Amino acid sequence: MDVDVLLSELNPGGTYELRRDGYWAVWPDLDVRAMATLMRAREVRLSTMTGTPGADGRLRLIYHWDVGAKMLNMETSVTAGHIPTISDVLPAADWVEREIRDYYGIEFDGRAATPPLMLREGDIPGLFSRTRDLGTQIDPAETARTNVASEGGETR
Repeated sequence: MDVDVLLSELNPGGTYELRRDGYWAVWPDLDVRAMATLMRAREVRLSTMTGTPGADGRLRLIYHWDVGAKMLNMETSVTAGHIPTISDVLPAADWVEREIRDYYGIEFDGRAATPPLMLREGDIPGLFSRTRDLGTQIDPAETARTNVASEGGETR
């Protein structure tokens, strides 16, 4: 599959660049459902998704695709804490959507349910957002170890 052709199908005239780590398309208003549907139809594999805070305070979501021997990274922005799910189109997105919800509190609209993946049932989603609001960069692994110890559990 030709990445240039794939990108022009998804967003005719959209800009993108080829970097050392693959193709990058930064489209803030990306229709993620159309993207997922096209990728599935073209048998392109979703490698993973990355959530990272942007300088403007919005969450950047990067969808990483394996297009044959080429990597395609498609970045969009989450508006108002919501973005459509793609897990019904591509079940491989299920775990990573749940992880991003746990860490950043983002809601993936259209999911039947979003059980926690990294947090415990009943924990409030948005672990990284809450630690940022405290003005500290807390290591989630260290926080988990401290919570386990304070609750009488054991770390492994």
